[in-house]
Amino acid sequence: MALTTGFQPEVVRVSIDRVKSAYAELIEVLGGKMQTEFVAGMADKWACTDAVNFFNQAFKPTIDSLIKSSNTTFESVVVSMNSGAYNWAVNTGDESAYQQSEFEVISKEIDASIIQNNIGGVIGIDLVSAQTVASKLPLLAEEAKTALVKTLQAVQDCGFIGGNQASNLINSLNIIKNNIDKAVQDITSASKKAIEATIQKYSDTEGRISQAFAGEA
Repeated sequence: MALTTGFQPEVVRVSIDRVKSAYAELIEVLGGKMQTEFVAGMADKWACTDAVNFFNQAFKPTIDSLIKSSNTTFESVVVSMNSGAYNWAVNTGDESAYQQSEFEVISKEIDASIIQNNIGGVIGIDLVSAQTVASKLPLLAEEAKTALVKTLQAVQDCGFIGGNQASNLINSLNIIKNNIDKAVQDITSASKKAIEATIQKYSDTEGRISQAFAGEA
């Protein structure tokens, strides 16, 4: 006869380890690759007030908020799993059956200070290169979603038998997943509009932004 309520200590531990691994992947995308591949990638290709405003008023606040909410949600998930497993261990009379797994918040923020009003006196955009960099946003969004899917898979089999704990964890993670999907879509759209505004104001500098940055203008 299969048990209909209870917990599996080792399965809980493995599930938490998988959640923490997926969390690290997610923050690496949001706080790492968004910085190195998008912000830093655009720094020598787009220099004007529109660029500064986009990165400081739209991009940075959005991504920083996603990182913060991800930290809160993942910490809550791990704490909840730890607490649930520990309570099961105590209630079943074997407190030593489960050792809690610590969660460490990964603190990251986007640095938008590298985006400038001009580069070597040149104001404008290297259109082709800027569009290439901007095209990375949807790809980074997919990487973030992949990390979240791994998390959802980890809590599908979290070691708690019966009750609503697994479904509650999944609901929390789905909220973050939906928020990231929407936020990156919005940022991609805002990036496109800001780039178009720059083109209208200053026109494409045909690579002179990159050349100026390299001291070649």
